[in-house]
Amino acid sequence: MSFAVVRTDNMYGVDVRAGLVSIEYMGADGETPTAIENGNVLKVENLMAHENGDTVDYEREIFVGSAPAANTNLHEVVLVASPELMYDERKRNLDEFINEAGRPCRGYRLHHGDIFSVTKEALDGLAQPEIGNIVELKAGTKLNVAAEATNGSTAVGKIIAIDVVGRYTYYVILVG
Repeated sequence: MSFAVVRTDNMYGVDVRAGLVSIEYMGADGETPTAIENGNVLKVENLMAHENGDTVDYEREIFVGSAPAANTNLHEVVLVASPELMYDERKRNLDEFINEAGRPCRGYRLHHGDIFSVTKEALDGLAQPEIGNIVELKAGTKLNVAAEATNGSTAVGKIIAIDVVGRYTYYVILVG
């Protein structure tokens, strides 16, 4: 199975650590640790909590991630883009990496003017995305590509280039 690949071409979080979030995807029910691909998006919820007898202990820096709704505010959403560390020595390609269930991953807060790139596996909507297409949120962790903005969906940005690098075709997205 081939997973999405992401590049953080020119994002705020690359140089400014305040633009990064440690987040753990807790699935559709909000309670089940779930694997997630790089290049997907998550809504940042509360800090992770663990019941400890009569008290609740909170993680210091790890947030609960949930699938955003189509109309989630962009400032509540992060792009999942963890370093591709694969402990299985048989895996050598970027499209073989997935963020494991029960492990925190890296999220990049989206800011106006950010540029990032994802492969088609991170996108839903149009079968063949083109330059100028709108990229928006939808109910779920994948971004949606549409020819025109969908009523009721939060726009993330637009595709400004299609970049073929080796065996990967990246869709370059400008946030804004």
